[in-house]
Amino acid sequence: MQKTISEYRRLFPVTEEYAYLNHAACSPLPRPGTDALARYWGEQGTKGVLSEPEYFPVVDYAREKMARLIGADSYEVGWVQNTASAMNLVANGLTWQRGDNVVTVQGEFPANVYPWLGLSGQGVETRFVQPRGNRIFVDDIAAALDSHTRLLTISFVEFSTGFRNNLYLLGQLCRERGILFNVDAIQGIGALRLNVHDAGIHFLGAGAHKWLLGPQGVGVIYVRHDMLERLRPLTSSWYSVADRHDYLAYGQPWVDAASRIEGSTHNVSGLVAFDAVLGLILEAGPGFIEERVLHLAGRLIDGLLSRGYDVVSSTHPDERSGVVCFRAKGDPAAIYARAVVEKMVIAVRVGVVRVSPHFYNSEEEIDRFLALL
Repeated sequence: MQKTISEYRRLFPVTEEYAYLNHAACSPLPRPGTDALARYWGEQGTKGVLSEPEYFPVVDYAREKMARLIGADSYEVGWVQNTASAMNLVANGLTWQRGDNVVTVQGEFPANVYPWLGLSGQGVETRFVQPRGNRIFVDDIAAALDSHTRLLTISFVEFSTGFRNNLYLLGQLCRERGILFNVDAIQGIGALRLNVHDAGIHFLGAGAHKWLLGPQGVGVIYVRHDMLERLRPLTSSWYSVADRHDYLAYGQPWVDAASRIEGSTHNVSGLVAFDAVLGLILEAGPGFIEERVLHLAGRLIDGLLSRGYDVVSSTHPDERSGVVCFRAKGDPAAIYARAVVEKMVIAVRVGVVRVSPHFYNSEEEIDRFLALL
């Protein structure tokens, strides 16, 4: 049952001391996650391996919740360590031909750049589309594609501007051109709604520790079911086969699920915490969370503009996210330093001030930050 904002705020102990406005970097873990983690480690300490029947299934409970959140089937969801792990599994799991190219955007976070640049030794070119005025246009991406383009890779939300890419239009473009579509979703999912099937996404990766409110060291990879056979299981292990408990049947086929590329034993403690957090997100509702995040971000943008600040983030409704970036009138480090004194958690990235509220933040916290300016 959905709670009030005041009730949700009580689930975030960080609110007792800080105005936490830095979810684009790392989220504080809410009480359901910390409580689940405490129970798990208590059981580990008193029972050891005897606790496995209770806690190992949580890995799949979390998988089912993650699938619901992004509109996938549970067998299309795999667990990885972080976003970069997901990007690397796709980049190095596909078979490339010399002369192929990958198209991305200038300004992507390195996790969605280095895996593709690493393909240069195989003769694969990485092409960078230039944004225009901190906005990314589908027509510019379309112009960069040619008959040798194998894959388009882009962020759901750009980390240094907060620009929200239209994944549905880009997915349609990829379908029309016969191109694979890969998404770095870490700055979007958890705050903004997304249906991977409707968007035509083939691969998606995201760490849990930002807008998904989860712990560090847990990440998700989505592999559309018809793409499984296109990816070599680079991290194959006993978890990758159809019957992992038949230890000596070495000739088994791969399991028909994204779990084939997860590697071996999961970060069980992290997934125990994340399962509880995903329950919180689904209870609040992706639609409610998105509406709330965009409301708070809009309040912040309006306040910045009224004070004469240069807002880097797009103000177009379809291009906004929970990430708001603006240029300081002097040294951005000075704003950061004042925020530290006032117990407000924000960030400075690539020369801009970045503020990123989540759904449980309050209007009063946004106004406090604006008053600090």
